[in-house]
Amino acid sequence: MPALLSTAACCGRCWCVVSLLLAGGIVVGAAAVSVLLMAAVRRRLAAPLNEPARGTPMITFVGTAFAVLLAFITLAAFQTYNGAKTGAATEAVSLIDMFKSAGFFPASERDELRGDFVCYGRAVIHHEWPAMRRGERAPLVDAWIAAYRTVFQRLTLRSAGERLGLQDMLASARDRTDGRRDRLAEATPSVPTPLWVGLVLAGCVAVLIQLVMADPRERMLVQGAMIGGVAAMVSIGLLLINFLDHPYRSGPGSIHPSQMTATLTMMRQQEPGLRVPCRGDGVPFPA
Repeated sequence: MPALLSTAACCGRCWCVVSLLLAGGIVVGAAAVSVLLMAAVRRRLAAPLNEPARGTPMITFVGTAFAVLLAFITLAAFQTYNGAKTGAATEAVSLIDMFKSAGFFPASERDELRGDFVCYGRAVIHHEWPAMRRGERAPLVDAWIAAYRTVFQRLTLRSAGERLGLQDMLASARDRTDGRRDRLAEATPSVPTPLWVGLVLAGCVAVLIQLVMADPRERMLVQGAMIGGVAAMVSIGLLLINFLDHPYRSGPGSIHPSQMTATLTMMRQQEPGLRVPCRGDGVPFPA
């Protein structure tokens, strides 16, 4: 198991580097293409603009409109990212609370409940997290939820402590359900296709306006820097929204099941000798 986690961590770091290089290549490529287009337009321009300042209000309007649109969509995408992170943390905290509340019951019932909780956490890490990158959920997680709920129904409440323990577990189970629901809800992109189309078109218009205002009387370095900067900022904004709108996608800054991993570590420390009914990846042992 440690070797598997080490290999996965190494692969994750390599993918992060590749993702950063790819994003950097997209930004540089967009800036380079825009500068080349500016050079081509300047070369083919028959005569300079009579009044270059006439285009200033249009440039200002387009730039402001794109900035406002980008800000609103970025805020919506950040809410998706933050909601996913909060949901994952709530779920993990609720699971360790359920694990502790199981201590109110006799050893056989306590260990059965705790074993199901551990397997639930393993299934979330190894099955549901990869599934969320595809916008899906893991049936194995639902199976472990059904398993511990079945144990709930079989519990015999013999004392006030056991009744209190069941109340605590039910309250924590509701919080766990809410956290998982929030986590799964954010696995589906929240920015609809029409907004993406509008944002891309607005970015293209912002770059196109710079091309229309090409003036061979100005130094190519100045105009190239201006259009290259606009193209770079447009591409950075689009990449940022794409990142925030896909919080579980592999890459730097993405949300990993670190909270659930920490929860499993605390469970193992609290009861190191616990026998669980599943493998390290949450798959149940054959009956």
